[in-house]
Amino acid sequence: MIKTYSVSVCCKGVDSYVNIIRVLQRKTESSFLYDYQTVQQALRLMRSHGYTEVPVVNREGAYLGMIREGDFLWHLLDCGGYEQVRHQTVGTFLQRSNLPALTITATDEQLRSAALQSVCIPVVDDRGMFVGVIRREDIVRYFADKAGGMERTAQMMVTA
Repeated sequence: MIKTYSVSVCCKGVDSYVNIIRVLQRKTESSFLYDYQTVQQALRLMRSHGYTEVPVVNREGAYLGMIREGDFLWHLLDCGGYEQVRHQTVGTFLQRSNLPALTITATDEQLRSAALQSVCIPVVDDRGMFVGVIRREDIVRYFADKAGGMERTAQMMVTA
């Protein structure tokens, strides 16, 4: 079973919740792999886009885990090289639950913690279905904007 972090982002002093949807790169806008795709297909996708890690889903769209460059490297070394594994599927050696997914709502702390583990954080719905990713740079921008907004509010309160 895949671990998920249940997450809700709330700003203290603000009436409404801030939704991760604002920084989410939706499934239709992001790259991911199916567990039945071959090592050759996966490496081509990662190379063409310059990715170091990519989410993996099953046929139904459920998130299974992240696959990283290092996973391929170790698998190639363990199995005798590229020619030996290029037709194997990604699902045969994916380390399940290697990076737990966030749900659509997340606390600031859970978002920060996830950003420390990965440059690309997978997001799932309540059913565990992959809905997209959040890039670390978007999280940094989110917190910078949030901090800037808090500073402006504090300055307005001081000058009032």
